[in-house]
Amino acid sequence: MQRTEQNCGEIAAELVPDAERELGAYARAVQELFGSGQVLQSVEDWMAELEAADLLAEGATPDWRCVTIGATKRLAPRVCHFGFENAAEFTTRICQAS
Repeated sequence: MQRTEQNCGEIAAELVPDAERELGAYARAVQELFGSGQVLQSVEDWMAELEAADLLAEGATPDWRCVTIGATKRLAPRVCHFGFENAAEFTTRICQAS
């Protein structure tokens, strides 16, 4: 059991900084594009997507961008009045800003 806990701790130590960077970039992009009123809910959406994701399947390196794209899908209905022509344009803008 001790060995498993150590491995989990080591894995977390490797993954957390990358996740923090991705979440921070996403939050900054939301702030820049849609204002501070959307940031808190967007961070909560990102965390929900993280919890729902199976990021450690088959030992693969987590794709944090997939979590961001999932959170962006949740954000889209709240900000549809910002004048994006379609969902692809919206997602592209978020990914470029982050």
